[in-house]
Amino acid sequence: MQIFLIVFAIALGFTMWGRSRFLKIYGQESGNLISSGLTGVRLAEGMMRYRGIEGVTVKRGRGVFDDFYHPETREITLAPQHFAGSTFSALAMAAQQAGKALQHAEGHRPLLWRTSVIRWTVYLSLPLFIIGGISLALGLTKSLFPIVLLAWSAITFWNVLTVPTELDAGSRARKELEGMRVFKNLDERVGVERVMGAASTAYIDGVSVVASWAVRKILPRMKG
Repeated sequence: MQIFLIVFAIALGFTMWGRSRFLKIYGQESGNLISSGLTGVRLAEGMMRYRGIEGVTVKRGRGVFDDFYHPETREITLAPQHFAGSTFSALAMAAQQAGKALQHAEGHRPLLWRTSVIRWTVYLSLPLFIIGGISLALGLTKSLFPIVLLAWSAITFWNVLTVPTELDAGSRARKELEGMRVFKNLDERVGVERVMGAASTAYIDGVSVVASWAVRKILPRMKG
């Protein structure tokens, strides 16, 4: 049991570090507006035009952090505050997802691996959370619960291994932003790039991904 707890503690450490780092930087830059008034959707669409990439659409999502690139449909989904926002954080999240569209257009296969990892994270994280709660309630701390901890840790570590794909997307996006001359001063450039760097480690545990998925799927049904 101790080895399972040690592995889980390491995975939890990665999770807390990545999320806290992202939320701190994201919050710091959310109050800063770009002087041009450029919005996230206009930035993402502009990056596609600049590179001559056709067929990629940018859509408004429903979740709080519903930012994702869908290779199958070639769609960039942006959370509402990022789709219409002009803050450094909004532009960073839009540029990060546009960077993945650039990866896809250039045949960067690790993008597809990263997409598969996120999908499996969504599928497995919530069931594991429920099973873990049930195993604790039933007192199965020496049989089923360690397996849940190990599975959750494996998901986290696998997400960590695919972080370089996020970093590569950010690197490609930064090159495009520089060529497009999006920023009017150094503060704008540094602020947006800070958020992009932090976003690469924001969702290594799947909790935030699952939460955004739940909002996107369940909320519309409740309203209906």
